[in-house]
Amino acid sequence: MALLIFDLDGTIVDSTDYLTRAIHLSIEDMPHIEEPSRERIQSAFGLTGGEFWAKVVPQATAQEVIMIRERRRIFLEQLVKGNDILFPGVRETLTALKEAGHTLSTASNCGERYLDMVLDTQEIRQYFTSPICLGSIGGEKKADILSAHFKVFPKKDVYLIGDRSSDIEAAHAHNIPVVICTYGFGHEEEWRAADERISAIHELVPMFAN
Repeated sequence: MALLIFDLDGTIVDSTDYLTRAIHLSIEDMPHIEEPSRERIQSAFGLTGGEFWAKVVPQATAQEVIMIRERRRIFLEQLVKGNDILFPGVRETLTALKEAGHTLSTASNCGERYLDMVLDTQEIRQYFTSPICLGSIGGEKKADILSAHFKVFPKKDVYLIGDRSSDIEAAHAHNIPVVICTYGFGHEEEWRAADERISAIHELVPMFAN
């Protein structure tokens, strides 16, 4: 059986519309900060926290970023609650992989509260064993998340499933294969070094059939 480690945004969920709205609400009283477009926010997925905010709200000071992040968290939880942000076929695929005996976990460059929000509002926590993210381990890059996993799980039959170059870099730093989701937020240039590609998440089921 395999250990399948999933990225979140662009792989499991698409929270772009709600996140865009939450960020816009968070900076309503900060007219000197330009409202980031949906496209800019989506292009920043996969970056670490500091890099994400530097790209999304470059005019914000460090203190303002702290305030924006906390406001964003509150607004996003309110907006997402009761709404489905899973990509088509995610729940069915996670169910099939879990029932086939595979161990599933997470590796996202997000904060711990965002990870919890996704797992709980989308009711998918039960599929994942020891789900972690960059924020929950205090890491600096996605490869650090994999290092944390390998303190718990054996480094055998492990696959990282994601959509951005950061996923490929992290997987190859540990010499494990990466499956790239071309339905996500990345682009062709990022995917050249991928070991496998899928255009829909349900393609994982036959790929990891017993």
